Amino acid sequence: MKNSKLIDLLKAIPSDEYDALKDFVASPYFNKKERLTTFLAIVLKEGPDFRTSRVEKDKIHDRLFPGQVYDDKQIRYLMSDLCKLLDQFLLIQRFNANPVKRQLDLLTIYDESGLEKYYHQEATKLEKHFVESPFRNDVYFLDHLTFSTIKDRHFQQLSIRKFDENLQWVSDDLDRYYFLQKLKYASMMLDRQAIITADYHLNISKEWLMHLQQADFFGETIIEIYFTILMSAMEEGEEQHFSKLKQLLAHQPDSIPSGELADMYRFAINYCARKIRKGQSQYVEEALELYVTGIDSRLFLEENYLSPWTFTNVVKLALRLKRYDWIAAFIPKYAQLLPPNFRENALHYNYAELYYYTQDFDQALEHLNQVAYADLNYHLGARVMLAKIYFETAEENALLSLLAAFSVFLKRNKNISSNIKHTYLNFCDLLFQLLRRNPKKMENLKAKIEKTSLLTDRDWLLQAYERALVKKENLA
Repeated sequence: MKNSKLIDLLKAIPSDEYDALKDFVASPYFNKKERLTTFLAIVLKEGPDFRTSRVEKDKIHDRLFPGQVYDDKQIRYLMSDLCKLLDQFLLIQRFNANPVKRQLDLLTIYDESGLEKYYHQEATKLEKHFVESPFRNDVYFLDHLTFSTIKDRHFQQLSIRKFDENLQWVSDDLDRYYFLQKLKYASMMLDRQAIITADYHLNISKEWLMHLQQADFFGETIIEIYFTILMSAMEEGEEQHFSKLKQLLAHQPDSIPSGELADMYRFAINYCARKIRKGQSQYVEEALELYVTGIDSRLFLEENYLSPWTFTNVVKLALRLKRYDWIAAFIPKYAQLLPPNFRENALHYNYAELYYYTQDFDQALEHLNQVAYADLNYHLGARVMLAKIYFETAEENALLSLLAAFSVFLKRNKNISSNIKHTYLNFCDLLFQLLRRNPKKMENLKAKIEKTSLLTDRDWLLQAYERALVKKENLA
C-alpha cells in the first residue's frame, strides 16, 4: 500500500489538517461507511511519512476484519472509496481557501435562484472587496471579470432598457486579464528559451504591442512592467527597455503582490545574465544589485528560505567584482536562510569558489570534493572551476582529460539549451587551444576569445591567454 494513490494523497495533506480530514470522512453527508472512518484513523497514525510496515494491506485488513481470511479485493475496494473521499476533501479545502471564489459562486446561486435580496447583499460585499483590495494583478482582474459578468447577466434578466456599466466592465476586465497574461506567458517563453532547448511561438505582432501602448497599458502599472520585460527580451540590444524596467521596479506600487514582484526581479536578472554571457561585463554590477535588493527585501525568500541557486549566483557575481571580503561576510550571514537539506552543499561549493579566487587551490579542491553534483548548475560550475584550477597548477594531463570529458557531456546532454551548451563548449575549445596553439598563431586566438559571443569566464580566458603566451615564448 506504500506506493498506492491512497498513500500519495495522504502525504499531500499537511498533518495539521488531519483532524479536519477525520471530521470530513466521519460526516454521514459524505460517507455512510463507518469502516472507512476506522480505516482512515488506522492509516493516519502512521503519518506523515507512512513508511512503516503497519500500512501494508494485509496488516490493515487484519485490523479491519479480525479473524477473517485476507481478501485483497475487499481491501482494494476500501482503498478506492477512501481515495474518492480524499479527492473531495482536497477540492473542498481548495474551495474554502479562496473566499472570493466562494462569494462569486454564492452570488451566482442567488442570481439563478431568484433570491434578489440576498443577491444584492452579496454583490455589495463583493463591491466593497474589490474597492478595498490592495492588489491589482491577474487574480484580481479575473475575479472582477467574473463579478462583472454575473452582474451583467443579472441586469439582462431584468429586461430594463437603460445604460448599465457592467458590460463595459466585462470588456475592460477581459482586456486587462488577457493582455497581462499574454505578456507574462510571452516573457516566460523567451526567458525559458534562453536556458533550455525550446521553440515557442509568441504570436504577438507589432500592431498588438502598439495597441497596448496606445491604450496606455489600461492604466495598470503591472501591465506596463510586463510589457517592458517583454520588450527587453524581444529587443535585447535596445538597452532603454532595461533602464525603464529598473525605473519601474524601483518605484513599484504596493498594488503588486510580493510573489509577482519577485518574478519581475528575476526577469530583470535573467536579462543581465544574457548580457553577461555575451561579454557585457557592466551587467555584473546590475545583476548583483538586483539580487541584493531581492534578498534584503525578502522577495526572494520562499517559506522563509533562500534558494541555494540564488545564494550561489550572488557569490559568483561578487567574485567577478573581486569583493572577497564582502563574500566572506555574506556566506556565513545568509547561509542561515538556506534550506537545511541544501545548506551543506551550497556552503562547500561557494567556499570552493571563494578559495579559488583567492588562490588557495588546496582549500578550493577540498571543498569541491565535498559537493554533490546532482544539480546541473553545480555540475557545470564545478567542471569550469576544476579546469581553471588544473590550469593554474599546471596539471596539464588532468586538464586535457577534463576538457575532453566535459565536452562529451555537453554535446550529449539534450536538456541544456543551445546557448548555454555553446557557452561552455566554447570555453573548453578555447582553453584547449591555449594549451596546444603554436606561439605564432596566438594573436588570432586572443581575437577569438574577445569576439566569441557565447562564452563563460571570458576575462579569465584572456588572462590565461597572456600567461600562456609568455610561457610559450619562453619555451621557444
